Amino acid sequence: MTNAIGREASVQTPDDGCSIGGDQRRRSGVLGAIAAVMRSGASLFVDLIARFTQGIRLLAPLVLGTACTASDAVEIAPAVQAVPPAPAPPEETGPRRVGQFSITFYYVIGEDEVSPRKPLQLAANDNRNGENRNGGERSDEDRNASDSDADDGDAELASISPDLVTLYAGGGGCEPIAEVSKEFAAQLAMQGTGKLNDGRIINVFGACRCSRNPCFKVTQARWGTAGNGRSLQPFRTVAVDPKVVKLGSLLYVPLLDGRPMPGRRPWGGFVHDGCVVADDTGGGIVGKRMDLFVGRKSYLTGLGKSGTGGSHAWAKRAQVFDGASLCERKGRVVRRKSGAI
Repeated sequence: MTNAIGREASVQTPDDGCSIGGDQRRRSGVLGAIAAVMRSGASLFVDLIARFTQGIRLLAPLVLGTACTASDAVEIAPAVQAVPPAPAPPEETGPRRVGQFSITFYYVIGEDEVSPRKPLQLAANDNRNGENRNGGERSDEDRNASDSDADDGDAELASISPDLVTLYAGGGGCEPIAEVSKEFAAQLAMQGTGKLNDGRIINVFGACRCSRNPCFKVTQARWGTAGNGRSLQPFRTVAVDPKVVKLGSLLYVPLLDGRPMPGRRPWGGFVHDGCVVADDTGGGIVGKRMDLFVGRKSYLTGLGKSGTGGSHAWAKRAQVFDGASLCERKGRVVRRKSGAI
């Protein structure tokens, strides 16, 4: 029995996996499979990281605008604050500004508008109605004194008559034009144009070699002529400094625009549109000063009524613009262009 039992004990049963050794082998196989999967996953993950890094290296030069290759290190520059470009200067619209001017006025001075300065009369012959200086009857002594003074009458009359000066024509001939009072001659030289008592219009000619300066010229123009030879136009012609404004230029003066002009049509009696023409010059017109021709002295007075307190202070500061795009001259007529402003 003993041998039988021993033989039974030595008989090995087949390994169905349920034994202890089978369990160990099964666990080892599972762990090996897991390890293989992990190694494969890690390899895939490392490969994915490598591909992602390579992609960044390839795209970085395109994004950053550099010349880096895939083997270069990617260096990201710090952000730079963008500076907006300076705004372009605004385009000028409307007429070009010439500047700020002071406006003065001039006109045709009439000989009859200037009162000559008369010297005081001597009182020696102030004995009228047979009375002496004390109001009583004239004595024989007074009569004799009066008779003795009769010869001095011409000298006394000469002393109370105005001082006269001769105006000469320029151009070389020094022909006399007229004899006028010193006061009128002074006003004529200042205004540049005058009207004699006989109706003739004369203009300043300029310096000459005659015995009296300046010389003058007789003109057929109703209001006289400007420095460039054109006829003067009331409220349209201005005298300027040719170093500042080119002669013949059309100008626009907003200060005049809408202001009523004195006088009667066609020379006055209208609402100004601001357009004038620089046809004249003057010895006292220097820099940004403008002399507006107003025609007559009475028109100057009427123009002052449009200012505060009847003065011309409103014209001391006036903006002046190039009037080429706003104004036009057709013959003797200066006006605003149709549809301008």
